[in-house]
Amino acid sequence: MSTSSDHEVSVKEEIDNVFMGKPHVLLLGAGASKAALPSRDKNGKPVPILRELATELNIFKYFPDDLVELSKSDFESAYSQLFNRGKSKSLDEVDNIVSNYFSNLELPEETNLYDLLHLCLREKDVIATFNWDPFLMQSRIRLCKLGVTKFPKLFFLHGNVRVGYCSKDKVSGLVGVRCKTCGSFFQPSKLLYPVENKNYQDGDFIQREWKAIRYFLKGCFMLTIFGYSAPKTDHEAIKLLKEGWGDVEERNMEQTDIINRPGSDHETLRQTWDNFIHTHHYDIYDSFYESFLAKHPRRSGEAYWNQYYEAKFISDNPVPTYITDLRKLVDWFKPLLDVEKNKQ
Repeated sequence: MSTSSDHEVSVKEEIDNVFMGKPHVLLLGAGASKAALPSRDKNGKPVPILRELATELNIFKYFPDDLVELSKSDFESAYSQLFNRGKSKSLDEVDNIVSNYFSNLELPEETNLYDLLHLCLREKDVIATFNWDPFLMQSRIRLCKLGVTKFPKLFFLHGNVRVGYCSKDKVSGLVGVRCKTCGSFFQPSKLLYPVENKNYQDGDFIQREWKAIRYFLKGCFMLTIFGYSAPKTDHEAIKLLKEGWGDVEERNMEQTDIINRPGSDHETLRQTWDNFIHTHHYDIYDSFYESFLAKHPRRSGEAYWNQYYEAKFISDNPVPTYITDLRKLVDWFKPLLDVEKNKQ
């Protein structure tokens, strides 16, 4: 650990001083799941991104002849056209296959990037994901079994295979579990929508998630975007995120971090997220482990304040990349967790 002075902050000082109340918002796209499981899941199943669905899941055959090739190159567009032709057996087959496939994906037994995402953030912080896969929920459940009780808030902006909703009581929960208020089973969230109608204002689960993320974006001190390329088909999504972030000229102290795949074009990413970046207040990383969040786990707000407001030198406390046993990983975080518990 580094030594301290009026002009620098040691690792121990960073761990021991918990004072930031504003949230760190982490926005996840398909690239995060690719980074977490670069080859396959626990059972050897690939984790496809949207454009790969038709070929990876062999569902192009359920599209009409005139849409087969389009489904292989632009699944969203092909699905949109199929949807607009009205209710059909083919549409139901595609919906069911996609839902069933993602529902059966599993995290490997060893520690995973998704475990780190939970452990690197505090209860005040937010993870908002566009991903359907069950990895966030699987990670949370297994961390709970190891005694972790405080987690960042989760919002599922495109639905999720493990998360359902009770329309009557306006609460969400695990699919297959009953609502504590009315006793009804939580209904699965819808995953697929036509391109031109993502239905973010459905008056139900999705609208609630988007209302929440806009609220937390307004008050966050840092936005980290991990593996989300903001495709043109998500125009409405970017519009809603921008509503939460507000005028970039008024975010003159907030920081925007972007994590993408190695070798990605940083200038293109900078231009893509230009409306969320104030002048030079941004960084682009090729790996989560290079990011501010990974170098200052559970203290990103405190480190941010010390570096950007107090102009102090800060020492990194990087998450371990060598621990494969989940219990040992939780033990590594224990000093941070203990300080937070004692501060309550």
